Amino acid sequence: MDFGSAVIEAMNNSDLENIKVKTFGYDDCFVVHGQVEELEELNGLNVKNIINILKYT
Repeated sequence: MDFGSAVIEAMNNSDLENIKVKTFGYDDCFVVHGQVEELEELNGLNVKNIINILKYT
């Protein structure tokens, strides 16, 4: 189980209501090696992209 799934499961088992959870992660494929910032950019996981995704969900 990945971290996002564990958070969603914990929230489903609690008394929290009306809370949305959006998970982010790398695709299930070969990931090239490189600097963290480069990998995040390649996978759309940089701050700018995450903010844009959260604005429109």
